[in-house]
Amino acid sequence: MDDASLNFNDLIDRSGHADFELDLTGLDLRHSLESIRQMIERQRRRRSIRSVLIRLDPPVPGNGETLFRPVGKHLVELLKKEMVSRVKPYADEECSGFVIHLPAGKDVELDEAKE
Repeated sequence: MDDASLNFNDLIDRSGHADFELDLTGLDLRHSLESIRQMIERQRRRRSIRSVLIRLDPPVPGNGETLFRPVGKHLVELLKKEMVSRVKPYADEECSGFVIHLPAGKDVELDEAKE
C-alpha cells in the first residue's frame, strides 16, 4: 500500500452526528469514566441502538496528556466486552472525542424472550 492511498483523515469523524451527546469537557479521568459507566448502564434498559458523541477537552500545547488516550483505551475494552458496538475518533475545532454506538440492552432481550 502506498502513502497516497493511506489517508488517516478518513478514520476521523468530523461530522459529530449522533443521537446523543455526552460532554466530558472539564472533567478528570475518574469522573469521565464514571459518566461513561452510567451511560452504559442506562443503555442496558433500552430497546434500540444509540449513537453518542463523547466530547473531551482539546489538546493544549504544553498542558500534558489529554484524556483522549485513557478514555479511548477504556472504550476499546468496552468494545471487546460487546458493551459498545462501534468506536470512531472525533475531532473538530473546539474539542476531540469519540462517536460510539451502543447496542440495544441485553436485559431487555432476555425479558422479551421470557414472555
